[in-house]
Amino acid sequence: MNNLKRVVVTGTGAITSIGLNSKDFWRSCLSGESGISPIQKDGLQLLDPKYGGQIHNFNASEWIKVNDYKSIGRGSQLLIASMYDAIKNAELKPETYKMADLYVGTTMGEISIEKTDYNRHLEEASPQHLLDQGFLHTLLANACREFELQGETMLVANACSAGNYAIIQGYEKIRNGEQSICFTAGEDPFSTIAYYGFNRLKAIAAKECKPFDAHRDGMLVAEGAGCLVLEELEHAQKRGANILAEVKGYGVSCDAYHITAPHPNSTGIIQAMEKAIKKAGITTDDVDYISAHGTGTQANDKAESFAVNQLFNKKVPMSSIKSMIGHSMGAASLLEAIVCCNAVKEDVAPPTINFELKDINCDVDCIPNNKRSFPIEYAMNNSYAFGGANSSIIFKKFRDNC
Repeated sequence: MNNLKRVVVTGTGAITSIGLNSKDFWRSCLSGESGISPIQKDGLQLLDPKYGGQIHNFNASEWIKVNDYKSIGRGSQLLIASMYDAIKNAELKPETYKMADLYVGTTMGEISIEKTDYNRHLEEASPQHLLDQGFLHTLLANACREFELQGETMLVANACSAGNYAIIQGYEKIRNGEQSICFTAGEDPFSTIAYYGFNRLKAIAAKECKPFDAHRDGMLVAEGAGCLVLEELEHAQKRGANILAEVKGYGVSCDAYHITAPHPNSTGIIQAMEKAIKKAGITTDDVDYISAHGTGTQANDKAESFAVNQLFNKKVPMSSIKSMIGHSMGAASLLEAIVCCNAVKEDVAPPTINFELKDINCDVDCIPNNKRSFPIEYAMNNSYAFGGANSSIIFKKFRDNC
């Protein structure tokens, strides 16, 4: 056990509807800014839900330097931009990150997979164009080309938990001494498939996402990208990096219960949190803040609230930034991890906006509507995906001696 390395976060990058860099994103989170707006998308026949978390002011030409920004998909554009932001904030030089690993979480992959083979045939697109635009692996290829990365790459297509799972992959590689620096990221562009799919599930809110509120009526489909730079502690200290937080442990589980519905007893959610706490070497009393999955659907918020109350003997302050930016799928838990890193760094947590009326089935301290400052030594990031893929990660305030 003494040979295990300490893993720290030295840079964050974010492209969201409330900020086109991680610093603006965090400031907007604390101020409770909403990035929800009427959906604008060519070729999309809007149904009754007409609002989402789209990024309207993103200019790919300002970010993409090596790839042809016009020929790569929007998912790749968002991912690469978030990585540039993380590299800048981590003050990394190319020679430092050239051999870094890259782990990317996603739900839908590239936006172009929305097109059916029949539609592609009608457009008479070239086979090379289809290869460049229509396959999940192009996300990794485009990012590696942009930054000339030569380390290990992996795409984690684990739905809403994908961002957390990407962090876990990087954490394990560094913790076991196999790598000294990793990019862990999550991305998803706004997806017509997700919009229609969640509508068929009757899971989309009419206008606002209201996690844990008695009048919540669903989630909102969104887009975004986030990136964490993970480093082995000595590697980070040697180059004089500014350390934001330390990754202390994680827990994952699978309900194996239902493709869309959470387990009625929240068994898997509880197991994921328990495993994370155990691996971090702490107790439930040590967790000061929870970044909730908090989608705003009736079933999810009820299940998460039940799980938290079953496991903890106190009311742990928690909040859901999905109330501000919607559900950005593969980027969601990665962006929420950025929230955790800033929370332990600055001892402040963002609010859950749109909260009006407490639900007896969600008896949790959801930090309603306004940010809250309080000591935060440990923060837990929760994320749950279709098929019962549950994940929790523990972030700790960085201290040299522990």
